[in-house]
Amino acid sequence: MPEHFHLLIRPQPAAATVGFMQELKKRSAQEIIAVLARSQDRSRCRTLLARLRLPPTVHSDPYHRLWQRRYVPFNVFTEKKYMEKLDYMHNNPVMKGLVSSPDQWPWSSFRFYYLNDASVLSMDRLA
Repeated sequence: MPEHFHLLIRPQPAAATVGFMQELKKRSAQEIIAVLARSQDRSRCRTLLARLRLPPTVHSDPYHRLWQRRYVPFNVFTEKKYMEKLDYMHNNPVMKGLVSSPDQWPWSSFRFYYLNDASVLSMDRLA
């Protein structure tokens, strides 16, 4: 998705989810912001970097914020709910009108699960 992503994980132990999400957001934000900063000769990168800049009233170490401070975890305990969430994730680009079928969205795990295509995303199977 252009402005968000869905992540279905099974951390061990389950309490590790918070730490995992903190580290994922930290590392990805650092890398994305660094790439944008190095690419300011491109107007789209320069514009995006400016949009991520925190206002001077924010008293925080970082100068930019990529992710929202919070995320909304949803615990999945049954196979039925797992499949429901996976189906929702796979069909989200279709519902948003970005593609006409889930297999057309290259960054979806749909391609991994149903087409055995790990060329863009390789992951461990959860089911």
